[in-house]
Amino acid sequence: MKRASHHEMEAAVTSFKSSGLTQREFCLRENLKPATFSYWCRKIDGDPKTPISGFTEVAAPVQSVGLEVVFPNGVTVRGIRDLSLIRQLISW
Repeated sequence: MKRASHHEMEAAVTSFKSSGLTQREFCLRENLKPATFSYWCRKIDGDPKTPISGFTEVAAPVQSVGLEVVFPNGVTVRGIRDLSLIRQLISW
């Protein structure tokens, strides 16, 4: 099987979108490797800022009010923003 050109893969992705098939079904019908086709779908349609590694940045919906330390006796210290203070509290 020869290597497909960028133009050929763009045409395949366009055809896939209008096919109503799953990627797996489309790849079987068109004799394409699913991993390669998935790569091309992301490359052609994907946002260049979207990481391909599977990880994505997540923003917290609210601002952090700091960390808290809960001691074995139930005492809780909240709102700590300085990690060195947490270290001191733990070793206390």
